[in-house]
Amino acid sequence: MYCTQCGEKINQEARFCPFCGAEQRQKNTDKPEVAEEVETKVDIPEENIEEESSSYKAEDEQNNAEESENIETETNSVGKEAEDTSEEKTDDKSKGSNEESNHNWDSWRALLGPFYYFQEGLWKKGLLLLSAIFLASSALFNMFPQTSFIWIFLILYIAVFEYMPRKDIERKKQNDEIMWKELPPFFNKDIVAIVAIVVSVLVLFISIDSAGRSRLEKNAEPVVTDILQDNYGLDYTCNDVNITEEYDNNNYRAAATLDDNSVIHVNIETYSGNSGNFNVQVPYEEAYLL
Repeated sequence: MYCTQCGEKINQEARFCPFCGAEQRQKNTDKPEVAEEVETKVDIPEENIEEESSSYKAEDEQNNAEESENIETETNSVGKEAEDTSEEKTDDKSKGSNEESNHNWDSWRALLGPFYYFQEGLWKKGLLLLSAIFLASSALFNMFPQTSFIWIFLILYIAVFEYMPRKDIERKKQNDEIMWKELPPFFNKDIVAIVAIVVSVLVLFISIDSAGRSRLEKNAEPVVTDILQDNYGLDYTCNDVNITEEYDNNNYRAAATLDDNSVIHVNIETYSGNSGNFNVQVPYEEAYLL
């Protein structure tokens, strides 16, 4: 006898199937064909289920493989994009750090600017810049003779050589620029840079001497007035003093113009070439003529 529910062979007198527990209402033992049909009916779905499950498994495996491949591809692309982004950020950071370092104040560069130019093979630029600083300092010192020349020169020197070397060195690295392209090719000659520094130094010394005399003349005006009024009792005021002759490095002869346009000659003596420390003498014969 076969179970009417699961098709398993059971005892003919069994009321319930020991395999599936189904109640056996039909107890016909003379129908093996029906049992076989049931068994066949049961077996066929199992084979189909196995085939379908295997096909489903194959499809699932294929889908899983495709999904894993897609995920791996996406992961690789994302990783590559992350690497590219990190590289770009690193490059940006390096560029930013380089730019920031270039823009930071550098005391050594400000003080040793010409040596930076010589070290980088840009000595012509360095000499031309130094010549321009000498000329500008000379002009400003003559315009403002009461101002210390050292301060004028140092301010221009530090301002120029703190800013220009980093720009010129960068332009050389990028464009292999030895001389400024904005200038005519004439300035790229070696002799021009040498002549420029020599001329600027000569102009500098002449300007210092001229400005020193101007300062000495300006400082001597109130002294001549005090000598005329205090020593000689004369009611005159000195309006202008012009040095006319130099005896040596420390002694000068000057013409003093008074408020009535009369002119007397005075002697001026400086100490160790310092125009700020000097002595004025008004000869008696000059005061007597007044």
